[in-house]
Amino acid sequence: MSLISIDQIDLHCSKQLCFAGAACDLRTNSSELARALQGLSISTGDPVSSGFRMRVLVNESSDEAAGEPHFRGLHHVVTASFGSSNLFVFDILRRTLSASVSAAIARDDRFWREKLIPISLGVLGSAMGLVPVHCACLELDGDGLLIAGVSGAGKSTLSVALSEGGFNYVSDDWTYISRRHDGIVAHGTSAPVKLLPDAVEHFRTLLGYRLRKSMNGELAYEVDIAEAFGARVERACEPRWLIFLERTREGGADFTPMPSAEARSYLNSSVERLPPQLREAVAMREQTIEQVARLPSWRFRYGGTPQFAATELRRFVVHRKQEIYV
Repeated sequence: MSLISIDQIDLHCSKQLCFAGAACDLRTNSSELARALQGLSISTGDPVSSGFRMRVLVNESSDEAAGEPHFRGLHHVVTASFGSSNLFVFDILRRTLSASVSAAIARDDRFWREKLIPISLGVLGSAMGLVPVHCACLELDGDGLLIAGVSGAGKSTLSVALSEGGFNYVSDDWTYISRRHDGIVAHGTSAPVKLLPDAVEHFRTLLGYRLRKSMNGELAYEVDIAEAFGARVERACEPRWLIFLERTREGGADFTPMPSAEARSYLNSSVERLPPQLREAVAMREQTIEQVARLPSWRFRYGGTPQFAATELRRFVVHRKQEIYV
């Protein structure tokens, strides 16, 4: 069936949902899928300025599980397939996701939680005022901390160590930033924390979990941080600081102030290019990135275990909080 005819079908199940602060108007022919997505919906207060539509046709005659992901893009349209029976079309300009999926996918809560919802926010986010940034995010006593760094810098292991040390967990890899009044809000999703195999050296709890092949082909532990580590999870917070993480061979820890221009350069380099048809989205994203780049920023170089880094970073944050509130 052609996806362009989905809106002509009786998608009788309708739900108003919220993912990472983005309102979602869902219509589907499957009450089972509607209930599953409603269970994943979490309101974090006022939604972002514009949300998105999700139109999902479930083919009850197909029971094909999710296959390997394949993505294609042309101008403002992105397609994603997970096997021959599971096709998703994202129209960024119209902020719409149209999909035809198998009954097996409709029943697979994990697929929607760990793959499709984060992908949808990543593809459509900038068009609705929600900017995906390559940062972890944690919160301590109402104040948010964004942790940036190249892949392999240790954002995820540090996120787990910080959550064990009293921080509330928001996200470990991609954080979604929206503007509200004069500030910004950082949103997370219910996606699992992803830890590479050597993380078991620092977190023995992982011995009770199996390595899985992640969407980019890496073997990793992908676990629910609350279930595996007892972390307290927050879905949104107001960021106060931006930390750029760098690991060194030498022991110790060092914090160096970072100019906003350098922070802005990193943030711009981590976001996807947008087609020229999305001038308004480009402008909104630039404004949001500018606000993130204005946060007090430091480069944090450390050598040692994630637990050592978490102790040093907590001490640093507590000191910064005292400067603000005393």
